Amino acid sequence: MSNRRLWALSSILSVLSWVGLAYVVYTTDPASVLNRLAFLALLFVGLLTTLSLVAHYLHFRFTAAKSYRSDVQRSFREGGLAALFLGLCAWLRMGQALNWINALLLLSALALIEVFILVRSS
Repeated sequence: MSNRRLWALSSILSVLSWVGLAYVVYTTDPASVLNRLAFLALLFVGLLTTLSLVAHYLHFRFTAAKSYRSDVQRSFREGGLAALFLGLCAWLRMGQALNWINALLLLSALALIEVFILVRSS
C-alpha cells in the first residue's frame, strides 16, 4: 500500500472515529461500562490517526525529505504513544485517579519507551 493511500485511509478513519466519539458523547449514558469503553476506544483511534498525521507532517516538514518519506511506522508509533498517554489520562480521570504525579510518571515511562526504541533502531 502506498503512503498516499495509507494517509488517505488514516484521514478517513480519523473523521469517522471523531464522528463516532461525538455520537457516543451526545447520545449515550455515561454510567454504562460499555459506553465508557466505547468512548475510550473511539478516543484512542481518533487520537492515534490524528496525531500520526500530525507527527508525519512535522517530521516531513522539519527533517530531510528523503530520509523520512518512507518511514510511516515511526509516525504511527509516535502517534500511538501520544494517543496512549492521552487515553490513559482520560481513563484515570474517569476513576478520579489522575493527578500531576501520575501524569508525569506516565509521560516519563512513554518517553523512555520512545527513547529506547530510537536508540535501538539507530
